[in-house]
Amino acid sequence: MFEGIRHLHKRKIGIWLISGLLPVFTSIALLLFTDFHHHIKLLLLLLCVLLVAVKQGLGPALCTAIVSLLCFNYLFTEPKFTLVMNETEDMLALGVFLFVALMIGQQTQQLRKRIEQEAATQQALQRVEIEKDREVLRSALMSSLSHDLKTPLVTMIGATSSLLELKNSLSEEDKHELLSSVMSEAQRLERYIQNLLDMTRLGYGGLSIDRQSIALVDILQVLRARVLKRFPEANIVLSGLASLPEVNVHPALIEQALYNLTENAVKFSPEKEEIQVRCHSNDDWVVIDILDKGPGIPEELRESAFDFFNTLGRGDQHHAGEGLGLAIAKGMIGAHGGQLMILDPLNSEHGTCMRVMLPIAG
Repeated sequence: MFEGIRHLHKRKIGIWLISGLLPVFTSIALLLFTDFHHHIKLLLLLLCVLLVAVKQGLGPALCTAIVSLLCFNYLFTEPKFTLVMNETEDMLALGVFLFVALMIGQQTQQLRKRIEQEAATQQALQRVEIEKDREVLRSALMSSLSHDLKTPLVTMIGATSSLLELKNSLSEEDKHELLSSVMSEAQRLERYIQNLLDMTRLGYGGLSIDRQSIALVDILQVLRARVLKRFPEANIVLSGLASLPEVNVHPALIEQALYNLTENAVKFSPEKEEIQVRCHSNDDWVVIDILDKGPGIPEELRESAFDFFNTLGRGDQHHAGEGLGLAIAKGMIGAHGGQLMILDPLNSEHGTCMRVMLPIAG
């Protein structure tokens, strides 16, 4: 605390020293320009007042004006090197100088206050907007929790109740179907909870980025195997993997981000339709394009597509989404200094291209 007070005190002393010494040094420098009329030099001293007023405010500007007046009187008016003035013209010039300096200081002070008030108002509006966004997010979260947690739980409870109450009358096929529905909903619930945890970590800056240099092909092969495990009928085609440079990333986080994007592509594409994952690199970036054959995302909805809980409807394979995957993917990629954007499909009349750009290692 005391260190902060001393620092502030030193800063104030520095401001006043600059305010006083600036016109002194300027006046000494102007002694070299003997061809200038001394009233021109007075205007240059007025410029010093303006600079101090803009940077430091009214008080230091008045200090600069008074020191400028004394320097001008002492160095440039007759008799020189005294504080006496013989010329009425010089007296009038100094009077006008002092008046103009005072007006400059006052106007600048008012302008500074107005700017500070506008900045404070802007900050207050931003706080209101942030609070409004938090309230919207809170409402969306509660709505999502009530639906996306309740739905799989109801399904699981219904299936297990049927198994318990009707186990003797159910065929093996019916039992298998009920158990499969329990497993499917449990996996959906696990994915949703993991997404909520990732969202919370992103929102509160708790996402740990333990980077390492790794070949992108390794991440993409793990990604493909993971997608096929969940969607056995998916047609994932990887291309452009040869000679890709290494990326400096947290492998699990980038794999999760790419999984969210690829999962979305599968959900919104017709069954067994080809999902292309194309890769290439330039001087600074590794570029990954994930292309699907779904209905596409209208240009006016692309920016909001990355908002939390923004669902774009049910996909062609009728998988419901929670509106978290794209937002989490963007956050994870952004945490690595990368970019995620939605582009028009390449050489196709429909579909979406999700472009991921990751900085090259080193």
